[in-house]
Amino acid sequence: MLELVLRFLLIGALAFGGGQAALPLVERLAVSDTGWLTSSQFAVGVGLAYATPGPVLILAAYVGFHVGGLLGALAATVAVFAVPVTLSATAAHVVARLSGSERFRAFGRFAGVAAVGLLGATLVFIAEPLVTAQPALILGAAVVFVAARRGASPVLILAVSAAIGGLLGAL
Repeated sequence: MLELVLRFLLIGALAFGGGQAALPLVERLAVSDTGWLTSSQFAVGVGLAYATPGPVLILAAYVGFHVGGLLGALAATVAVFAVPVTLSATAAHVVARLSGSERFRAFGRFAGVAAVGLLGATLVFIAEPLVTAQPALILGAAVVFVAARRGASPVLILAVSAAIGGLLGAL
């Protein structure tokens, strides 16, 4: 049981990018390294995890149940979420404590501007090949955006867009 908890603590600590990013690590742990599950059992667990309305890492309960029954399911679930929850609670406490500081608020304003700048740079980087390959698509998107902002009916926008697309496709 201790090995189960320690391994899922590690997964919880390394699961950056969400549960989908951690699936290969969980598979290696549960199938290759320990043999707790077969490949087929793991596939069933992944299917069940995607069927639930929660995070994919609920798969920890499935693996834990196979290893140690109900207690194993509980232990693995608590372990996989312990590190992220602890880090989030600690960060929230630090933010609450520092929220009165002018330096912290200034940092927040700077970080917000920096994040918007990074998103803008990412947009330019992603859009550049599209602009080069299909400039009419960018122009069309801009026209649709302006029409929507000016209150044009979405049905009208869709109908006009479909008609223009059909005409251009026919040419």
